[in-house]
Amino acid sequence: MLPFGVGVALLMGLWIARRALAAVDMIITEVREITDGRSLHRRLAEPMEKDEIGRLIETLNQMMTRLERSFAALRRFTADASHELKTPLTVLRAGVERAITTPNLPQDTLATLEETLQVIQRMTELVDALLTLARADEGIAPLHREPVDLREIVEELRETGELLAEESGIRMEVATAPEPMVVSVDATRIRQLILNLLTNAVKYTPTGGMVRMQLGAANGRITLSVADTGIGIAPGDLPHIFDRFWRADSARTRTGERPGAGLGLAICKWIAEAHGGHIDVVSRPGRGTTFTVSIPRDAASADS
Repeated sequence: MLPFGVGVALLMGLWIARRALAAVDMIITEVREITDGRSLHRRLAEPMEKDEIGRLIETLNQMMTRLERSFAALRRFTADASHELKTPLTVLRAGVERAITTPNLPQDTLATLEETLQVIQRMTELVDALLTLARADEGIAPLHREPVDLREIVEELRETGELLAEESGIRMEVATAPEPMVVSVDATRIRQLILNLLTNAVKYTPTGGMVRMQLGAANGRITLSVADTGIGIAPGDLPHIFDRFWRADSARTRTGERPGAGLGLAICKWIAEAHGGHIDVVSRPGRGTTFTVSIPRDAASADS
């Protein structure tokens, strides 16, 4: 009887252990889904039993509540601070621009004022980016959609891209499909997305390289790609490329280039997803990088 009893006890122990481990595995899966999707408003379903698993779930829910409140407070601070900074920056810019027009300024004074104006411009762009992302987080950054032929936007930005490329000694190519590509989008945001990608491509491509922008359609979606023959992105950096304030090694930029604030690609990601699409990146160190944006061609399939 003893061996039989030991066997039964062993089986019961295994069953209990598997049940407990299955519950823990389920908790891990759900927590990952919540954190990966930044859905901190979600909570784990609490079981009726107040055993160890139940107390663990209760503790995790309490922790996520505190995290949600902390992130909400941080978003409010970012939005408020960005908003409050816009007015003094505007006033400061106007004052410097007026001072620059003063007749007979000494050359060193003029150079200082021009450099100050550039700093103000960079600060203004940073504040605008922070405010955009803060509003997006709060769901108060609506898209102003209208039917637009994306070929027209690409052609509008061709000249800008060619100027950027020419200044850096880089060749620029643009290819678009012959048929119209009309889709309901926020044209201003799409321009911002494309310009961010073009600016990045030029910044990280050495003199003599090439940047290629291509617009096409397939399987009910419109795709825009911006590819460069730059120095590429290290595999370890790729998972973070769309994170806010994240920047790869500054050595990636061309000599003399000032690294950005690390918000441009985060904004690109938001714009793509706000149109019901997504943005992907493929890169090979030493060979170049390609960013591809894909959005639904049918406006009804995109979340407005």
